[in-house]
Amino acid sequence: MSNEICFQRNIPIACNVDVCVVGGGPAGIAAAVSAARNGASVFLGESSGCFGGLGTLGLVPAFCGVGNGKIFLGGRICREVFDAMEIPPGELTREFSYINVERLKCVYDSMISASGVKFALESKMISVKMQNGIVEAALFSDDGDYGLFAVKAKVFIDGTGNGDLAARAGADYTQGNAAGIPMPSTLCSLWSSVNWEKFNREKPNVFQLLMKAIDDGIFKVPDRHHSGMFPVGADCAGGNFSHVFGMRANDREQKTAAWIELRQQLQEYQFFYNNYVPGFETAHLCMTAPMLGIRECRRITGDYVLTLDDFKIRSRFADEIGEFAYPVDIHPLDSSVAEFERFTRDFYGNLRYRAGESYGIPYRVLVPQKLKNVLTAGRCVSTDQPMAASIRVMPGCFLTGQAAGTAAALASAGCNGMVRDISIAELQKRINYGKA
Repeated sequence: MSNEICFQRNIPIACNVDVCVVGGGPAGIAAAVSAARNGASVFLGESSGCFGGLGTLGLVPAFCGVGNGKIFLGGRICREVFDAMEIPPGELTREFSYINVERLKCVYDSMISASGVKFALESKMISVKMQNGIVEAALFSDDGDYGLFAVKAKVFIDGTGNGDLAARAGADYTQGNAAGIPMPSTLCSLWSSVNWEKFNREKPNVFQLLMKAIDDGIFKVPDRHHSGMFPVGADCAGGNFSHVFGMRANDREQKTAAWIELRQQLQEYQFFYNNYVPGFETAHLCMTAPMLGIRECRRITGDYVLTLDDFKIRSRFADEIGEFAYPVDIHPLDSSVAEFERFTRDFYGNLRYRAGESYGIPYRVLVPQKLKNVLTAGRCVSTDQPMAASIRVMPGCFLTGQAAGTAAALASAGCNGMVRDISIAELQKRINYGKA
């Protein structure tokens, strides 16, 4: 008896555009807006009910990697988002900036609508139609009567984070470190009834309190890495903690188990904060994020693979489309003391730049080796694990998305969709590289 079925169906074409972007996180938003501003007709498909990815649905409480201590590094689209969010100029060169989730959703809505991009929410890309390395159409599922629709385009951009489109098209990819172990995932959370005045007055050492709670047996898993609570309102906090180790985000069973485990972990953190941390005695866990905080899934193999050596020597490239400086942020790969100490050495010391330093991002990391009219943007671009741990944060996603969208517009206009045939000099001019 076969373990497969054959399913065939004619699928309606919803639109035929120059550029199709899959995924409406910061990479996809920057790609779609940039492509449209450079004259391309654009469709953007997003699987959820809002744009923003982990910054909205994922409840990640802060932008990371905003600057290198001297200059802003997020690129033009990121800067427009920050301006619309009224983030103070003084935060534009710092490493972190807090997020107002509902306001950010509206900023993205307005930016996409004003750009003239055609878009569909709650529309998940499920497959592609392709021939000879060229993707001809992306297939989406939705809640309409027919349930499926197709989008044809000259160029496709994978902004899914997990590299779904490129992988469906047959691109090679890597995942995890040399032993195949991926970065852990987190379920972020939203908390109310926080007494920030008391917390700031008493200035508790949350890490020391966490160590005491671990010694007291509060946690099933003795996870020493704890990013902590971030102020996202007068008495509200955004929590960025909890880890599930070893989960491959493209494994259905592992991902399902991770959701259950992480929700249980946050009940333990509720007890910890209420009973150990001043100012959080009455704090209430309002909700966990409806999107899992995945730090790593597929890394699509491109024409160039950005590696840890590039970080260490501050590599620069002739086809550079941006520069970045966020540290190598590989959270501990398990709950051992040795892994926590490794993270601490790397993130706070060995793999952190001095103010003003950065590395370059070459256009080639956006170009999947086996595909002719596809670009990647965001955390699925071509890197090894350490570099993925740097470039995966939201400003890095804006940077690669802006370049991918601009390049896609150039390829669709004058190169018959072939993304390797564009003028790098023209791309750099269009993105105003170095002046954003």
